[in-house]
Amino acid sequence: MRTGELQKLDKKIVAARKLEGVITLSVYTCVILALLYCTLTFGWPTWILAGASCLAVASVPFELYLLPRWKYRLWRYRISELSIQIHKGIFFKRKVLIPMGKVQHVEAKQGPILKKYNLYTITLSTAAGSHEIRGLAEGTAESIRQDIEAYARLSDEQV
Repeated sequence: MRTGELQKLDKKIVAARKLEGVITLSVYTCVILALLYCTLTFGWPTWILAGASCLAVASVPFELYLLPRWKYRLWRYRISELSIQIHKGIFFKRKVLIPMGKVQHVEAKQGPILKKYNLYTITLSTAAGSHEIRGLAEGTAESIRQDIEAYARLSDEQV
């Protein structure tokens, strides 16, 4: 693994995030149907249904096109012997620096959506909290997990 430059996530994360967008839009549809039922049955004001419908329709291009691509383009990470850097955020950019000596636990996990695309999430746990690198290919995730394990061991020996 190259440690000098910021690394991108796997390109398949865009498709996984689009699928998440479809699921989100399905939830919006269920909420709109429930609002329609309440409007017809209980006489709720129609502006509530109209407002929710407009918001749902307006969110379609964001959920299915813009957000998955923006997140892929802006998410970066770098792993070196001394630290792990994570750069993320669309509107509010965050740059997280995790000293290698502070990493207590590294976990590779895979939910049903990531499993469909054979992607993994690496979770880095420290005393202050946990951080995730989401959307890594299986080989990359395993390599990162082993690198962090080796670097953290080196860090412990240096103390």
